[in-house]
Amino acid sequence: MDRDWKRLGRAIKEQRDHLGMATQQDLADEAGVTRQTVQSLEAGKPRTRMPATISKIEKALGWEAGTAARILTGTGSDDTTTPRFAEGMPLRVAQELSDGQVVDTEVLDLSVPGSNSRLVVVFKQDAEAAAMSPDELRAATREWTRIQRAIRQIAASDDAEQA
Repeated sequence: MDRDWKRLGRAIKEQRDHLGMATQQDLADEAGVTRQTVQSLEAGKPRTRMPATISKIEKALGWEAGTAARILTGTGSDDTTTPRFAEGMPLRVAQELSDGQVVDTEVLDLSVPGSNSRLVVVFKQDAEAAAMSPDELRAATREWTRIQRAIRQIAASDDAEQA
């Protein structure tokens, strides 16, 4: 199987730049790997096997698991940039949106009448949360319900003040 390590290196650098990580050290810090690892990957240095750290790099870049392998083999889209919904968002927010499982959302109009602004709250669970016990899940759901009520009360009080 032919692997194009140079193509992977270019894709990593392009995504790092797209996310505003100015240096290889920025990506290394975000991924929890060494700068030399990032440098070697971006240089397209041929390897005999996939590095063990590639999953950390994929996560830090906001890529789905397996994206690097698809780029290496040319099987799949070369469009590895952050999804459009995350454009302009801080890197931390984009990564939070791409990790874990969305459980529920709340969208409220907290703006001045006639404005197109909205408040969007996303309730997510980390991948590890999938292993929650039923009691832990109920507690998390109760807390989310409490927060939703509080948000709705804020919106209702803002509407009353503006009326």
